[in-house]
Amino acid sequence: MGKSIGVLIVDDDPVAANATALSLERIDEGISTTTATATGRLPETIAASRIDCLVCAHDRSGIDAITVLERIRRDHGSLDVPFVLFTEIESTELLRRAITAGVTEYVKHTPENDCYRELAEQIRRAVPNRHDPPDRQQHREASRTSGQLSPMDDINLRRLAESNLIGVFLTCDFEFEYVNEELAEIFGYSRTELVTKLSVQDLVYEDDRPHFIEHLQRREWNLIDDPLHTFRGVRKDGTLIHVEVRSDRINTTDTSAVLGLLTDVTPRKRREKELKRYRSLVNTAGDIVYALDANGRFTFVNDMGLHLTGYSREEIIGQHASLVLDDQAIADGKAHIQELLENDAKTRMSKSYEIALTTADGATIPCETNITILTHNGTFNGTVGVVRDVSKQQELKADLRHERDQFAALFENITEPTVQYVMKNSTPHVEAVNTAFENVFGYSQEEIVGRSIDDVILPNGQETQANALNKHVSRGKQIEVEVTRKTKDDLRTFRLSTAQMSVDVDPIRGYAIYQDVTERKRRQNELERQNKQLEEFASVVSHDLRQPLGIASGKLSIVQERHDSRHLDDIGDALQRMESLIENVLTLARQGKIVSTPTPTDLSTVVRKAWEIAGSEQGDLVIEGPLAEIDADSQRLQELFENLFRNAIEHCRPDVVVTVGMLGTTGFYVEDDGPGIPPTKQERVFDRGYSTAENGTGLGLVIVQTIVEAHGWSISVTEGRTGGARFEIEERSPLQ
Repeated sequence: MGKSIGVLIVDDDPVAANATALSLERIDEGISTTTATATGRLPETIAASRIDCLVCAHDRSGIDAITVLERIRRDHGSLDVPFVLFTEIESTELLRRAITAGVTEYVKHTPENDCYRELAEQIRRAVPNRHDPPDRQQHREASRTSGQLSPMDDINLRRLAESNLIGVFLTCDFEFEYVNEELAEIFGYSRTELVTKLSVQDLVYEDDRPHFIEHLQRREWNLIDDPLHTFRGVRKDGTLIHVEVRSDRINTTDTSAVLGLLTDVTPRKRREKELKRYRSLVNTAGDIVYALDANGRFTFVNDMGLHLTGYSREEIIGQHASLVLDDQAIADGKAHIQELLENDAKTRMSKSYEIALTTADGATIPCETNITILTHNGTFNGTVGVVRDVSKQQELKADLRHERDQFAALFENITEPTVQYVMKNSTPHVEAVNTAFENVFGYSQEEIVGRSIDDVILPNGQETQANALNKHVSRGKQIEVEVTRKTKDDLRTFRLSTAQMSVDVDPIRGYAIYQDVTERKRRQNELERQNKQLEEFASVVSHDLRQPLGIASGKLSIVQERHDSRHLDDIGDALQRMESLIENVLTLARQGKIVSTPTPTDLSTVVRKAWEIAGSEQGDLVIEGPLAEIDADSQRLQELFENLFRNAIEHCRPDVVVTVGMLGTTGFYVEDDGPGIPPTKQERVFDRGYSTAENGTGLGLVIVQTIVEAHGWSISVTEGRTGGARFEIEERSPLQ
C-alpha cells in the first residue's frame, strides 16, 4: 500500500469532526485523519501533524471556514495543501468567498446523499494534483498542448470537437487542457496560444468574469444542475462577443475537469436586443399597436391598447376584433383589406380610416387607424395597425369651428369697417371685408378682395406713413394710429387698429379695423376754434370792463377818505358785486357747454383739489366710502366741485360739514348740513341770477349745471340726511 494521505479535519463540533474522520478512514484506507477545532489548539496540531489536505466545516452561527483558511495561510505560509470546504450551507455569497479565497473543492454535507464518499473522492482528486511526480507533470503538460487528455478519448466527443461546428474546450483549475479549432477561431487566437498562454478568465469580459468563474466553479464542484451560461467574451482584437456555454463536470482517474461547448451567439443577441428595443418602443408608444391574424383575431396588443380598452392581455388575445369594434367598423375594415389586396402591393400596403373603439366599460372612443396587410407568397396572413385616440383632436376641431363661426359672425356684424388681410411683399392684401366696410368706403367685396388695400384707399401724399405702418405689421407688431383714407366719395379720418391672427407664422394674417373719427375730429376742431374765440372774448372783457371798474373803485376810495356817507358804501358794494358778476361771466364764458374728451378720472383726487381751492379754510370735508373712477373732463369736473363747495360755504354757517359720496358706480352726490333749500325753491336754484345769499351772483349753480350737461349727465337737488342741501349727479338714462 502506498503512502497514506494525511487529512486535518477542522470543526468546532468534536462529535461531527470525529464522525467525518471515522467515515473517511472507513471508506478509504489510504486516508489518515486528525481533528482539531478552529478555536482550540489548531496551530499546535498543524505543527505536529503531516497534512496533505485540509477539510474544514462551515456553520452560520459557528465556524467560518474562509476565515480559518485565511488564518492558516497567514500563520502557516509554508503549508500549501488543498483546502476542501465541507458544509450543509449552500449560498451564492459563501460560494463567491470560497472562490476568491482559493478553496480547492466544495462538498455539500447532506444526509440525502453519500456525502462522506463524495468527500473522500474529492480529497483523492485534490491531493495528487499537488504531489504529482515530475514525470506526471510532464505528461500533463504534453497532454495539455496536444489535446490528448483522457476525456477527449471518447470517440463521440472527439468527433464533435473535430467537426468544428461548435467551440469545445476542456479546463481544469481554469487552465485550458484542450481547445478545438472552432473555439480558437471564435476568439481569434491559435489553439497553442489558448492552451499555453491564456486561462479561461482571459477570454471573459471583466464585468462578467466573477459570475462566469462562479458558474464554472459550481459546475466543477457539482453544485448546480443548469449547464447553460451566457457571458460576454473578449476576442484577441479587443472586440466583445456574446457567447453561450454548456458545461459539464468530467471525472477522470486522477483529476476533475469541466468540459465546455461554446457557441458565438452575437448575431442572435444583436437581434434579441433589437427586438427588445422594438418591443419596448411598441409597448411604450402613445398609440395602440396591434396585430390580427387572417381571421381577425388579436395576436398582439401593446400596453396602450390594454390601457385604453380596459381589457387585460389575457382577455383580449385570441378574441375577434369585434370585441372592441362595431359591425360598421368591421365591415369597413374588411373592405379596406380587400382593396389593399387587390392593389399592387408595391404601391400601397396600408390605409388609414376612422373608427369608433368600444371599451370594456361600454364607452366609445373616436379613433383613427392605419392598417397594413401581411402577406406571404401571395397568401393573406393578417394585419398590423396603429390606432390613435383622436378625441382631443375632434374636440379641438369642434372648438375651432365654433370659434371660427363666432368670429365670422363677429367680423360680419362689427359696426366698424374691418378688413381681413394677408401680408404679401410687406403690403396688406385684402382677403375679406365686412358689410360696414362696404357701406363706409363704398367698395364691394368683389371689387377689393385680392388687391393691396393701399392701392384702393390710400390718398396721395400718405405713402410714407403707410410704408412705415406696413413695416411694423410685417414685424409682427400691432398698430393704433390716426390716418386719413379715401372712400369712393371723400376723404375721412379713421382710427386704424390692427390685430394679428397668428404670431411667428409666415405669411402674417390679421384684421385692420377703421374707426371713423371724422365727425369727432370736426367737433374737436370746432372746440378748438370756440375756445380760441372765448379766450379772445375773455381778454376783451378783462381789459374793457375791469379797467373802468378799477378806475371807479379807485376814485371811490379817494372820495371815501374825504367824505363819510352811507351812499358811498352802497356804491362800493355795487362795484364789488359788479366785480363778482364779471368773474362769474368770464368763468361761464370760458367753460361754455363744451368739454374735452372724457378720460378715466379719479374722483377722490378731484374732490380734494377742489376743496383745497374753495373751502379748506372753512368747514370740514367728509368723503363717505371709497370714491370710484369715472369718465370726465377732470378740469371741468374740479370746477363743478369748487362751485358746489362755495355754494355750501356761502349759504351755511362757518363750521359747515360737506359730504361727498357715490351714487351707484358712476353717480355721486354733494350734501351739506346747512339750512337746506325749501322744496318750493329747489326748481329755481339753477336759474340764472337766482341766489338766496345777500351778495350772491346767481351764476355758481348755473356753471355747475352747464358742466353737468356738457358731460351728458343730469343733476337734481333734494334734502340731505341732516336737512341740508343735497345735489345728486348721475349719468342720463337713454330715455332722458
